[in-house]
Amino acid sequence: MPQRRIHLVRPLRFQVKVLEDRCKGCQLCVNVCPRHLLKPSNRTNEKGYLVIEWKNTKTMGCIGCGLCYEICPEQALRIYAEVE
Repeated sequence: MPQRRIHLVRPLRFQVKVLEDRCKGCQLCVNVCPRHLLKPSNRTNEKGYLVIEWKNTKTMGCIGCGLCYEICPEQALRIYAEVE
């Protein structure tokens, strides 16, 4: 029986996108992020809420744990994996 090779693609890094039109600025995601990569911004959305922003850093970036996504009551966060 021939051997088959399996190539696993591992994400190099993760990226968080905040859907500002959904964000109500509750900061639950800010408090739960283990890397402290989310912070309140000084921008408001169309509804008048101060939105959250993601600090895109090259060091100690997002680990893709999904805690911010899970805790957001407005489903305003998306996590994307960047692969080669």
